[in-house]
Amino acid sequence: MRAGRWVAVAAATAWIAPLVLSATTSAAATTSAAATTNAAATTNAAVPAGTGSDAVVTSVSCASAGNCAAGGRYIDSSLTGHAFVVTEKNGRWGTAIEVPGLAALKPSYSNVSAVSCAPGAGCAAGGYYRGAGTSSHYHAFVTTEQNGRWSRLTTVFTAGPKSTTVTQVGYLFCRVAGNCTAAGGRPPFMVSEAQGKWRKAVQLPVQGRSGSVVLSCVSAGGCTIALGTLVAREQNGHLSKSVRVPGVQALGRYPAITSVSCTAAVNCAVGGTYQTRSGAIEIFTASEQNGRWGRAAELPGFTKLNQEGDGELAAVSCVSAGNCVAGGSYAGQADFQGGAWEAFLATERNGRWGKAADVPGFPPPSSGICQPDSNACVAGQVQSVSCAIGGACAASGWYDTTKIDGEAAFVISFKDGRWARAIQVPGLEALDTADYSQADSVSCARGGACAAGGSYSTTEPLIGPAFVTSEKNGTWTQAQTVRF
Repeated sequence: MRAGRWVAVAAATAWIAPLVLSATTSAAATTSAAATTNAAATTNAAVPAGTGSDAVVTSVSCASAGNCAAGGRYIDSSLTGHAFVVTEKNGRWGTAIEVPGLAALKPSYSNVSAVSCAPGAGCAAGGYYRGAGTSSHYHAFVTTEQNGRWSRLTTVFTAGPKSTTVTQVGYLFCRVAGNCTAAGGRPPFMVSEAQGKWRKAVQLPVQGRSGSVVLSCVSAGGCTIALGTLVAREQNGHLSKSVRVPGVQALGRYPAITSVSCTAAVNCAVGGTYQTRSGAIEIFTASEQNGRWGRAAELPGFTKLNQEGDGELAAVSCVSAGNCVAGGSYAGQADFQGGAWEAFLATERNGRWGKAADVPGFPPPSSGICQPDSNACVAGQVQSVSCAIGGACAASGWYDTTKIDGEAAFVISFKDGRWARAIQVPGLEALDTADYSQADSVSCARGGACAAGGSYSTTEPLIGPAFVTSEKNGTWTQAQTVRF
């Protein structure tokens, strides 16, 4: 699997504030009558037998050790994607089901792109579906879970008739069961749930190109939302006036925040990308402590790694104020001509970011041009990073060396201030069909337990079964194929 070149987005220059999330501004955001939440009337029927040979887990979230949820899509014989969800209870993963209510809508394609589980009980999943016909609009949806039962989906936002991009729930956070916040694009929107009822969505106004929204919430104190170079607070369905992260525009062209992580309402970190005058895509970070944002700065050491100027940030995630991790990929001088990227991780301690470095456990890259059948480099990407507040962190992705006939999904754990060594997801190597695998999403819960999910196959790109794996006390379990 090779990473696509990052496309920078122009930063938003203004938001209208304050915004009240309960006051919808357009009919496009109305909830579909055919897709209202009705958990009691929903039967979580299994998908057709034989389905699941082509599937991928795109998002995982854990409420506690052994209690997680995951979602993604499976492909049927007509190459139509169907959004699915699956739940883990007390360490046992159940059978995946198609998101309730989708079949009645007869969409031409659908996918779960975000999952969130509340610390106590209950989860939510969000994504998109496209109506029947090639000219149909994209619709963002959510569905909630209680006691292993998923509700009929609720359509929370519909793109306008001129929209040509996928409109989906990209970020979803649940503080407690029945109280969640979702955001996505494009165009960018935000919507909140209170006491089990989803409010009507608000489209976030931007000037110039349509930007993507990133979101992070805490159990008390609401959410922080970022769009372009601006950040704002959401509290009880109201969005505050936005502020620009200091120094971000001085870094270069097209700066854009692509990840935000908060441990308290006034303690957050953001990361993103910008373009230099030479055209290189670099990575920046900025931190907020006690409500004051520090200046955005280039991630230390990243430019030295990123000699071909093609950086991508997967995520920033924090365990406490000023203590965070970040991961993604870069293009080194020896790599780019061969079409490969390499994975990096970075750690912030007490408000100071250390240098970006190659993922521990990967064989070191050597000089020369990276070729598919050469040992001149180690290709890979960190695709997901997650930290539990006050706990541990983990990262996941894929890597490719001559010792592996294909590409291998990896996971790596972070405890007591340091990264362990990356390992191939246990169990995948023994599968004859796992020549190519990647771990697309990882999630850690309070208490230190994590879970990850992705897909594996014999071909590239990945067309094969989906898998999940769990971690406890630093040990990752054998990968389990998602059952349908």
